[in-house]
Amino acid sequence: MITFPEPPTSVKKILLVEDSVLFGKVIEAALLKAGYECAFCQSAAGALDLLSEEVPDLIISDYDMPGMNGFHFRQAVLLNPKINEIPFVFLTSFTDNSLVLEGLNMYALDFINKETPIPVIVSKLNNIIKSLENEHLRSVRELKIAADALNVKSIPVNAPELPGFKIYFWHKGYRGYPGGDFIDFVQVDSRYCFAFLGDIMGKKWKAWFFTFGFLSYIRAAIRFCVLDKDFNLDEIVQKINKLVCLDESLQNILSSLSLVLLDNETGEVHYTGAGDLPLIGFETADKSVSKVQSSGLLLGLLEEGFYDKQVLKMQPGDQLAIFTDGMIDIPENNSKKSDYPFFVQKIRPYLGQPHTFELIKKYVLSGIDDTNQLDDASIIFIEKK
Repeated sequence: MITFPEPPTSVKKILLVEDSVLFGKVIEAALLKAGYECAFCQSAAGALDLLSEEVPDLIISDYDMPGMNGFHFRQAVLLNPKINEIPFVFLTSFTDNSLVLEGLNMYALDFINKETPIPVIVSKLNNIIKSLENEHLRSVRELKIAADALNVKSIPVNAPELPGFKIYFWHKGYRGYPGGDFIDFVQVDSRYCFAFLGDIMGKKWKAWFFTFGFLSYIRAAIRFCVLDKDFNLDEIVQKINKLVCLDESLQNILSSLSLVLLDNETGEVHYTGAGDLPLIGFETADKSVSKVQSSGLLLGLLEEGFYDKQVLKMQPGDQLAIFTDGMIDIPENNSKKSDYPFFVQKIRPYLGQPHTFELIKKYVLSGIDDTNQLDDASIIFIEKK
């Protein structure tokens, strides 16, 4: 009996593109037996349709297929920024040196002959995936060392302790990489505290690199406005936006921002948003859940951001959730990714309960891992004492 090695734990789904039903089913069965999930498509066009809905961890494709051949399929994948980083392997009976070279020049990781015994094919794929995992771990480690050396952080260690509010936050980077989400708190005095959450467009280190520029502008704008005793959040965000637009190094780099000012004396929460998701508000008096929506544009999009300001009068027990889109992009039961209403539905049973945020972490956030996470995920949760 042939045994297969254990698959790497972080890789679950492989997309197999093969026009031969018989050979495709044989490979699919071998991958399933080896512990992988396998999506089987008989054409490149069908595979592209599937890739618009799901993101596998590895793509295996034949070369000679009717309609769109393997090379054209590979080119289509490379041209799509949402899927062009998925590792790609050719599995074909065409082993002409010129074809192999052309395929490898398209950044394919390997060009495997179909005549290779099935266990050897699976073993080769395991080795490829393990090499990718090792490279991933090494990259994350090097980035974390670099971040520590720079002594800059885009996520705080602790939330501030305030007399009028309880503040909690949670963050998980995409597959462990430092990413484009950032959180910070600026405590002005015993009365006022700013809290903000942002999401720079993009993933992993490419987005993470720009967080420091945005954080510097946001912190500086807040502190200068505080010195001038200017607490108008719409004006603060407009100043931040103008600074970003004038910075040549941040051209074409966009970010959302949710900025709130907590007033411990009045219990008010002042809010201005820039291209962010609607906040989720919970009122304990009537147990109602509402959306708090801003109209402002993403930071860096236009010099005039059209920012508005809102004032929420929170009563004891009222709650407010601020989060990035990574929180709503979590597939449920291997189905199509979730959306905003679904996320509200998931946390709704815990709003207004004792220790709400601990319940959300236990029953909602704990389900976010490398197998289903599509982007950085961050949340700030505020409760009026």
